[in-house]
Amino acid sequence: MEIEDDEGKVLNLNCNERYYVPSEITWLLKSLNFNPVDIYGCKLGEFSRNDPLTTEDYEMLVVAEYLINE
Repeated sequence: MEIEDDEGKVLNLNCNERYYVPSEITWLLKSLNFNPVDIYGCKLGEFSRNDPLTTEDYEMLVVAEYLINE
């Protein structure tokens, strides 16, 4: 990734990160036979099922149950 800083200097960033949106996490887990999938908001390190997910949350708490096919 190449960006320009405030002083006009070009910076090259070599990074390998992937972020997921809730719909992707839900789809991935359901395709692996997890159901239901609940996603909650989280303040840094404070995971709780009492916090609804908002656009201000950087972390998410994902709770899912694996269904065994018998």
